[in-house]
Amino acid sequence: PEALRNYLLRLGWSYKDKEIFTEEESIKFFNLKNIGKSPSKLDFDRIKSINEFYIKSTRDDILIEKLINYSKLYKKEIPKQFYDTIKINLSFLKNKSKSLEDIYNNSKYIFSYELKDDEVKKIDKSKFTIIKNIYFLIKKEKKIDKDYLKNIFDKIIETEKVNFKDIGQPLRIILTGSEYGPAIYDIANSLSFDEFINRLELFFSKIDKNIKN
Repeated sequence: PEALRNYLLRLGWSYKDKEIFTEEESIKFFNLKNIGKSPSKLDFDRIKSINEFYIKSTRDDILIEKLINYSKLYKKEIPKQFYDTIKINLSFLKNKSKSLEDIYNNSKYIFSYELKDDEVKKIDKSKFTIIKNIYFLIKKEKKIDKDYLKNIFDKIIETEKVNFKDIGQPLRIILTGSEYGPAIYDIANSLSFDEFINRLELFFSKIDKNIKN
């Protein structure tokens, strides 16, 4: 609502070069003499851009409440056990988000994970061995922190003569169910070790099943 209020305020009215107004500033600065005579039209891209600003500037405890209410009203409701995880990781889940729907979609891999066969097929078979090596290294050390993951990724990139994308894209699909999403290190940080391992094992079970079929 803050973004829409701000947009409607600026629709045909201006105050110096200022674009964003708090409610108090709106009351203080608004006057009839600065209303333009030219006709105005709704610009939904501009509304989204303003909304992005408010999303970034809203406290996480307030934003998570808005997200929860949004899910209850318009989407599959976010289960309570995931509230804290999403809140802790809002710093990257809200990155580039222009709406609550964007944040909801960015968060879905946390509370509504699904790995579809069509997504698995997007992973190059030549990368299966690399993924298995990563799995065994992680399971052995029981670590998924950024420093450890970066260390093993760097070693694999050097020994296998591959790029980070050759590791990152398959892992993103496996861990989120989509080729689009947050950075791998952020994904790992938002999942428990057991969940990280379980999702890799689900992938292996799917490719084993496909081989047998």
